[in-house]
Amino acid sequence: MWQGLEGMESGEALEKAVLAWQRAMGREVMQALCQEAIQRRERAQPPICCGRSMDYKSRHWRTVKTLLGDVRVRRRWYRCMRCESNGFPIDRWLGWKGGFSHGVQDWVTWECSGLPYEEAVASLHKLAGLSLSKHAAEDITRRWGKQELPLAPYAQRVEKDLVIEIDGAKAHLEEGWKEIKVGTCFSWDCDQPDRDPEAVSYTADWESAQQFRETLWEEALVRGFPTARFVAVIGDGAPWVWEMASHIFPRAVQILDWYHLTQSASGGWTAAKIVHGEGTPETTALVEPWKTEVWEGRSEGVEEHLRELVAQGKDDAGNTLRKCADYLRTHQARLRYHLFRPRPIGSGVVEGACKHVVGMRFKRQSTRWTKAGARAVLHLRLDRLSNRWEARCDHMRKAA
Repeated sequence: MWQGLEGMESGEALEKAVLAWQRAMGREVMQALCQEAIQRRERAQPPICCGRSMDYKSRHWRTVKTLLGDVRVRRRWYRCMRCESNGFPIDRWLGWKGGFSHGVQDWVTWECSGLPYEEAVASLHKLAGLSLSKHAAEDITRRWGKQELPLAPYAQRVEKDLVIEIDGAKAHLEEGWKEIKVGTCFSWDCDQPDRDPEAVSYTADWESAQQFRETLWEEALVRGFPTARFVAVIGDGAPWVWEMASHIFPRAVQILDWYHLTQSASGGWTAAKIVHGEGTPETTALVEPWKTEVWEGRSEGVEEHLRELVAQGKDDAGNTLRKCADYLRTHQARLRYHLFRPRPIGSGVVEGACKHVVGMRFKRQSTRWTKAGARAVLHLRLDRLSNRWEARCDHMRKAA
């Protein structure tokens, strides 16, 4: 390496040469250490099956892809004469599965949880010099993500307030477009309302609303929501959101997303366009007082005004004014924004989750998913974004 310095064309060439040397030397060291560790453990700890030591039969070579390159070692093959089970027990200690080390599986699933398989494989080759097929990446990802990560209640203790947001996003699965229901949990400190949400964790699935209740409930238990000083649930106007919130968090304060109220067709502001037309000064003059009334917790006044307009015959053929008034009455208790502040009054966290949990991976152009493949990637994305990746690695290490 030193002798070759003079022939290097640039610092870039030198950097690449040193990196290649590092990987080659690392592979040799890894191979030697692996072989030594295998021999020591096989001599010291004969495998047990059916209450007795298994019989050593032969030694076999195996090549495994590691983060440092392909490593080739010999290990013992054992057989139990009583039940006739057989295999290479040392592979469990090594963490080898399907010809890949645990470290390679970790890197592959991390990349595949964020990128399409072809892009993930190309990224691993470019950045880590790791070469594998798209099919192998899919197999590893499905195996790692086929089950949800088991977590115990109170695995993450909530600090002060807990805010739970619920929403849904569409994804194209093999049976067609499905709504993936998404929930987020995060801590909130009212003494520092300008800070970003803390310790956001995510849960999602395309289950029915009734099944998703259990999923969201389990996530809330993991976050230790019974210890929270205050619990708030924020969502849009979808009835299933509030049915779920009332069922599993009956004592939580329910908050209708302010931005959904002001921008959606269900909000009272749409009614002003019916009365005075869109974009007119009269519409603006009507909208702004209504917003102020609701912002200060007096939505009943806006509802009464809407019903007066209906009585004056100013409603349209679609009964927009009456529907807006009914909408305000339905969500009246969720519109006390003067009492909810300085806690969040918008569902921006879960709307962002719909984009980066679901949209960025599941709604790419020309992508279709099998149910098993989509569920595996979804589980891995949730672990990655909820800061639980190391827990997933430990779980897979134990299950090897």
